[in-house]
This record gives sequence, C-alpha cells and structure tokens, in this order.
Amino acid sequence: MTIATLFALLFGGIFLGMPIAFALGFSSVTTILLFSSDSLGSVAIKLFEALSHHYTLLAIPFFILSSTFL
Repeated sequence: MTIATLFALLFGGIFLGMPIAFALGFSSVTTILLFSSDSLGSVAIKLFEALSHHYTLLAIPFFILSSTFL
C-alpha cells in the first residue's frame, strides 16, 4: 500500500505539470508523513546522519554544483 501511494503521488504530480524533482520530493515527504511512525524531524536527522558517514554519496551533488561554476 505504501509503494502504491508513493507512485500514485509521484505520477499524479508529474501529470499535473509539476517538475520531476518537486514531484519526487512531494511524494516522498507525503508518504513518510502518512505511513511512518517517526516524525519528520527524526527522518531528516537520520538522512543527514547517513550522508555524513558516506561521503561518496555527496560526490554527485557536488559535481553538479561545480558544473554551475564553469
């Protein structure tokens, strides 16, 4: 049920003309709020804690950021 809701919100946002990045963010945050017993703050803390231990995951956004400077 969770995955079906996630994809329904994602494709609904895309069909409404929402940019894909915003549709992904909206659908994932809404699904977390609906189906998770954790608060949104604790989910954000877990996300940033996971990113702080895996620096290789930060290479992609920093590569995109560096391309804007060129």
